[in-house]
Amino acid sequence: MLPTLLVTSLMASVAVAEYSLPDGFNIGLVKPATKASWCVAERNSCPKICGGVANTNICDPDTLDFTCKCSNGSDANVALYASTVPFFVCQENYGQCIGQSTTQDQDEKCKEGLSQCGSLNASDASSSSSSSTSSSASLPTETSSSSSNSETSTPTTTTSNSAAATTNAAIRMAQEHATGLLATVLFVGLRLVL
Repeated sequence: MLPTLLVTSLMASVAVAEYSLPDGFNIGLVKPATKASWCVAERNSCPKICGGVANTNICDPDTLDFTCKCSNGSDANVALYASTVPFFVCQENYGQCIGQSTTQDQDEKCKEGLSQCGSLNASDASSSSSSSTSSSASLPTETSSSSSNSETSTPTTTTSNSAAATTNAAIRMAQEHATGLLATVLFVGLRLVL
């Protein structure tokens, strides 16, 4: 009965836009280092799923609560992709389900839940999105001019597409390289401790 409940709740959680952990999933069985690595993978995948830039990209390794909001304001459907929190939770939920299973039928129901895990590659999403979408925000700048004969100023607004493109490129570069640098520092630190 418990594996059926786990599988059903997993399928329901994937169908909704707002992700929540499946009923019966025991987050306490997942090691803190494992949850932290899941969040790193989630934060790495989010910008790729969004086509290169995500406005909001956070993940809490204690609760596995995450937000992946693309630059166009939409929430990314990360449940469809591998290397995301829903993917890792789905895999772990399968392991917990199998661990609690006592019959062949329960094992089969656990396997049905496993088939619902995301399988798309986030890197593929980035390359297809970036080639088909080429939009950049324009940044308004306000300037004022006044003459010696007039006490009023006339504001004018101009847009600068090159500044927005530079900002997007800088954000994209920081998102792509900051996690790798952090991971390298952590690995070196752990190596020194061990």
